[in-house]
Amino acid sequence: MAKKPTPSKKQAPSSTGSRHASWVRNQRKNLKNMMALEQNEKGETKLRHFASPSGEYRGKQIFEPKKKGSGPVKEIEA
Repeated sequence: MAKKPTPSKKQAPSSTGSRHASWVRNQRKNLKNMMALEQNEKGETKLRHFASPSGEYRGKQIFEPKKKGSGPVKEIEA
């Protein structure tokens, strides 16, 4: 039985990361093409089996949506 060749140099971590990032990017693109969108009773577009942006799922209120700009406010001292 013949011996298998071994790599002569170690593969750089950046090469591994770059290859992995490319694979993930392609998988996300493929997933995006397979997304099943639908509209709920209010006419909002949402993913199937996910809550709508208004926080409803199967006619029940699951969560309260965040309001834009409602994060913590820091006061500036003069």
